[in-house]
Amino acid sequence: YGNRIYSQMRRLGDSCDWSRAVFTLDPGVSRAVRKVFVDLYKKNLIYRGTRLVNWSTPLESAISDLEVEHKETKSTLFYINYPVDGQKGRFVTIATTRPETLLGDTAVAVHPDDDRYKDLVGKFVVLPLIDRKIPIIADTYVDKEFGSGVVKITPAHDFNDYAVGQRHKLPLINILVKNGTLNENAGPYKGLKVQEARKRVVEDLKTKELLVKEDSMKNSVGYCSRTGAVVEPFLSEQWFAKMPQLAGPAKTVVETGTTRFEPEQWTKTYLHWMNIIEDWCISRQLWWGHRIPAWTCAKCEHVTVAETDPTACEKCGASEIKQDEDVLDTRFSSALWPFSTMGWPDKTETLKER
Repeated sequence: YGNRIYSQMRRLGDSCDWSRAVFTLDPGVSRAVRKVFVDLYKKNLIYRGTRLVNWSTPLESAISDLEVEHKETKSTLFYINYPVDGQKGRFVTIATTRPETLLGDTAVAVHPDDDRYKDLVGKFVVLPLIDRKIPIIADTYVDKEFGSGVVKITPAHDFNDYAVGQRHKLPLINILVKNGTLNENAGPYKGLKVQEARKRVVEDLKTKELLVKEDSMKNSVGYCSRTGAVVEPFLSEQWFAKMPQLAGPAKTVVETGTTRFEPEQWTKTYLHWMNIIEDWCISRQLWWGHRIPAWTCAKCEHVTVAETDPTACEKCGASEIKQDEDVLDTRFSSALWPFSTMGWPDKTETLKER
């Protein structure tokens, strides 16, 4: 059995070069990581911003798409009536498996060609339980043939809704804190864990006669591969790499045939993935890893990004600077492994040979 595996490795061209064994946090590898981060930052290909990320509440950290395991899960689909503002007795019905997120809704959406709701576009509904008015918008994201043809839009807690919110310039209302409890934006549900809040919201909707019905269904739910907890889409300030720009050369070598897939059918899959790629959240709120080489000035708030630890702000010269506490996704350093283990960024003989 062992010989068969070795034979397969030889055919694939794999071998273990123990002479170049290094640890992820060794000085040489760490220097390479810092150099790439700083270079990309200076080229405006790395930035810090507030966006929706995959969030693991037990870790209290952002996680990558690869750390989200999607599993078919038995869920309940709740149908909820949203009262139309100024039209007594008229409602629009939405269906959701996450009724607690209605507390962060900033719109409901219908398809622009749906004749049932054309007269409502531009008007408002009253958000159940907290009586906040939100607009009725038209967007082709909505499937008018599915359900009631009306969907709730919660830009701070759903990736598809986030995209809709960006198109319509909707406000982002985050209802969660890092540990997975609800915050002050959740009103009377503040302090509750998600599952407890879901139960309370459903009970209150029943009391107000706004819960139409419940259906059992199976849907795909994302779980954190490390903790097994349900992953929450979470609005958070993080560091990101601009992947559409960085993916360009990786697409070109495949499109020109410089790099080929075997079997060839995977070429289409690869290019599809590269064409829909989103900006990569590269920061993590963990204890272990390469710390992000960015220092914020307490005086002018300028951010200094440097390969070597600065002693003062590069803008105003103040010495009161603090390094970012986040670390880089380990895949950021792993991506450099083919050349960082050969001594890069130094011009080593090993690199010249290859």
